[in-house]
Amino acid sequence: MKLELERIPVWDGVRSGSECFICDLMGEAQGDAIAFYLGSSVMNPETRVRVNESGFCPSHWQMLLAANKPQGLSLMGDTYLSTTREKMKEAIGDLRRAKGARATKRAVERYKEQLREREAGCLVCTAMEGRLKRYLFTTAYLWEQEAEFRAALLASKGFCLHHFSLLIERASDAVSRGRWDAFVSEMTELEEKNLDRVAQDLYWMTQMHKSENRDKDWQGAEDAHRRGVDKMTGRNRVIDPV
Repeated sequence: MKLELERIPVWDGVRSGSECFICDLMGEAQGDAIAFYLGSSVMNPETRVRVNESGFCPSHWQMLLAANKPQGLSLMGDTYLSTTREKMKEAIGDLRRAKGARATKRAVERYKEQLREREAGCLVCTAMEGRLKRYLFTTAYLWEQEAEFRAALLASKGFCLHHFSLLIERASDAVSRGRWDAFVSEMTELEEKNLDRVAQDLYWMTQMHKSENRDKDWQGAEDAHRRGVDKMTGRNRVIDPV
């Protein structure tokens, strides 16, 4: 498998001290994609064609809206809605013309299926997925190829459970044959160590809310609830990951 390596962002990420540097990198990828589709590219006919055909998932439509770029969003929304109505013209007509429960049920099911097909896919998710593949590949590749990176990775805080799963799966394409098991074993040990750390912080946070512990040291657990959720679920996830 040949993929462009993302050495600089992955190296910066592994040194960041984050609970999951892949989450952080995916946040940057998401921001870049949102900015791209609200920037000058919106005037590019090829971009508009892609938007009309694929559109965005509900979450990314909302992010585009929250970016407060009404001109760009209205341009995309205008042609995307027109294309959507054209694609679903017959299904909508069937709803209007249906007579009787059986025909109405068929019409409703047809509309539901066409809407599902229309909402499938997302240009921002697709852009994020391409970056995600390269980040996962690069992480595993550098683990084998560079001793300094391997040491930095083993000294890191690991990953969220979501990206940990994707990493150990995708590593089979990045490391030498016969080394995948070693990578999975080493990453699992790293992950378990950091899950223990987060679990201890969460437990200590529960204790600090007891009146008898009010004056005790938080021991760095002030944000344990946030880090715990991030560790369990991950952030900036692709809807249909690699």
